[in-house]
Amino acid sequence: MLLAVIAVIILSLIALILCLPVTYAVKIHIGSPWHIEGQCAWGRRLANASWSYTLGEEPHSESHVFWQKAPQKGSDDVQPDKPPTPEEREKALDELEAESKKTIYEDLLQEEGTETPPEPSAPAADAARQKPPLREWLPLFLNSDFLAAFFTWLARLLHHGQIRRFSLTGILGLPAPHETGMLAGALYAVCPGNVEELQFNFVEEQYDCTVRASGRLYPAALLLFTAAFAASRPVRHILAYWHAVRKGVETHG
Repeated sequence: MLLAVIAVIILSLIALILCLPVTYAVKIHIGSPWHIEGQCAWGRRLANASWSYTLGEEPHSESHVFWQKAPQKGSDDVQPDKPPTPEEREKALDELEAESKKTIYEDLLQEEGTETPPEPSAPAADAARQKPPLREWLPLFLNSDFLAAFFTWLARLLHHGQIRRFSLTGILGLPAPHETGMLAGALYAVCPGNVEELQFNFVEEQYDCTVRASGRLYPAALLLFTAAFAASRPVRHILAYWHAVRKGVETHG
């Protein structure tokens, strides 16, 4: 009885945590340089993360969970290197001398021909360890069944994501005028109120616009939609194929 009560309490806590909303915000700058950044927070202080990437630079990310102590700004966490003590210097010299003696001994063994012969190559084993080429995986993804399941999952996620704010600002021009016109018509048909500050350049190619989106979603719904997607027939077929390939590699490798 006690175990059942404990299990119910634990499951209730897990359900409560999964029902806490995750708020997110994404900003994408299409131009020179291309830049993307985002932030998300789970609950008030349960977890939060931020990331950013500029084309040509290293990506930057930060994360924090409730059991970690948040870093204090302005604190100097890097301690200056201390000079080695005489004992540490003597130990380092002894290690260096031992390493040099070992190297000389190995050189002598090589000259006398007593070194261990290299292992014979096994081209058949190497070929068996190779993964199947990408073209064998493409038919598993580029088919109507998988695309239907994927876009169903994506549509559910976007509908549940509750995008509260979405805006497009700046200037955008595609290489061909008709392409720019088609894109402008599609955007005005889908989200006319969100592209009022976006201008289109029909004369030349130009990329200088920013996309902003923010909203929230619930982890419980995300897990439910993902579980339904993973249990669909095309995804199960892909997982079975991946398992068969991996098992074959482990057997013959």
